[in-house]
Amino acid sequence: MPIAQPPSHPARRRAESGSAYILALLTLLVVSVLGLSLVYITQTEMEIGSNERTLEKTFYAADSGLAIAAARVLVTSDHRSQLIDVKEPGSALNVRQVIEIAPAVPIYDAPCNLCEINNSGTYQDKAYRKINNALTVRASRVVGTRTTASKTVASMLELQPWKSPVEAYLAIGDPSQLAKIRK
Repeated sequence: MPIAQPPSHPARRRAESGSAYILALLTLLVVSVLGLSLVYITQTEMEIGSNERTLEKTFYAADSGLAIAAARVLVTSDHRSQLIDVKEPGSALNVRQVIEIAPAVPIYDAPCNLCEINNSGTYQDKAYRKINNALTVRASRVVGTRTTASKTVASMLELQPWKSPVEAYLAIGDPSQLAKIRK
């Protein structure tokens, strides 16, 4: 007796034809969307890192301005404001750091409580004082004519025993100089 073969179902085969193709296209679409998302995330992270580096450079420029202001007060007793414009080395574009140092203003002036020299001897005129100076520096990173980052840093510089020149107090009466400190 001959073996019976199952009947073929041509309708079922037609419904299954092309399903692997559609599944492959859907998989390709999902993988492409994931790949594009990773590219976008990587690009965003790179921009964040670049901005962070720019802000760090600007902060350190402002911090250097504080050191310059403190050194000027300590070494030459110069309390005036100063503008420093530094071109960034190795930059193809016109990238520079502009550091605005506000005048060092004595905001607290009192007798030197640590100085026995004020009480007797050569220094009987009590000219040496305890003086707190306010230092403010604003650094800006400029590309061409556009400011891309800006940081303001302020600090106090306490000096004792110290003799401040009369010029140190001039900024207190000048509103334009006081505006530089308040920035």
